[in-house]
Amino acid sequence: MASASRLSAALLEELRLQIADNRAEAEAAAAAGSSESFVVPARVPPELAGLIGRALPAPPLAIAVDVYGTLLASVAGEIGLGDPWNEDGMEESDASGGFSMAFPGDMASRLRGIVEADHAEARGEGVPWPEVDSPSVFARALGLDYDNGARACVAWECAANACTAMPGALDFLSCCRKGGLPLGIVSNAQFYTPLFIEDAFGKRLFGGSGTPSEESLGFDPELALWSFETGRAKPDRWMFDELARRLSRRGVPADRILFIGNDALNDCAAAGEAGLRTALFCGDARSFKPRLGDARVVAKPPDTLAASWEDLRRLVCT
Repeated sequence: MASASRLSAALLEELRLQIADNRAEAEAAAAAGSSESFVVPARVPPELAGLIGRALPAPPLAIAVDVYGTLLASVAGEIGLGDPWNEDGMEESDASGGFSMAFPGDMASRLRGIVEADHAEARGEGVPWPEVDSPSVFARALGLDYDNGARACVAWECAANACTAMPGALDFLSCCRKGGLPLGIVSNAQFYTPLFIEDAFGKRLFGGSGTPSEESLGFDPELALWSFETGRAKPDRWMFDELARRLSRRGVPADRILFIGNDALNDCAAAGEAGLRTALFCGDARSFKPRLGDARVVAKPPDTLAASWEDLRRLVCT
């Protein structure tokens, strides 16, 4: 099977422009009064209230973050395992941008069937929480070649799951970069996720030659772990174990890495099992997942809870 890592630089640039065009159209609609903000803080369950703003045992020496529902606010809240593409409003819809097409009315069920089959095959090979390759999924659903599957995938995502930068996240990242803290990502993601991040923030993920700079968000490419590249998705702890291994080589122990995410299972419990410190982000009601009663969450609850990126900035940078 082809891999998204084989997409050409020219195609990725084409898709980057498609995403930017889609954002410009969305901003124009918002300016005309036909759209409104969807970022509303979550109501924290009483069981977690004591964690709000709780100090960490020691200052973190490295930071890593989740993407959907944490770094990015999205209409769908976040991409969900096993149901990675939001179908709301997509029946017989036209996708505009660099790849214009009408999706069939049963597109969501086609995608779901292929994803379920791919997951079953990977689980049969011993991967407990597998990730799919989205261009391949769309190509098979629509009878396209791989590159056009990638185009269709981005067209669908642009239409179904508009993303914006989470309020306050850019200031937090800038604070970490200026403080010399290594920045990583551990995300259930597809090949287009880095493109959406860069479009939402107006900056590249990594600086020139992979080093942080004022022109980039400051992430370290060696510390960016994406499920579409690893083939393993959260709540599998594998990506967190790998992040800890990579930072250990730099002299950073696991318990001095702070991972920030909106899902108490996928993010906090899985990271905690790998020895990381965790902050549960509840800045967006659509994506906040406290997972009360889940056995893994009970065993590895978050170390602290943050209602905003400003709260996290105060926790880490002051």
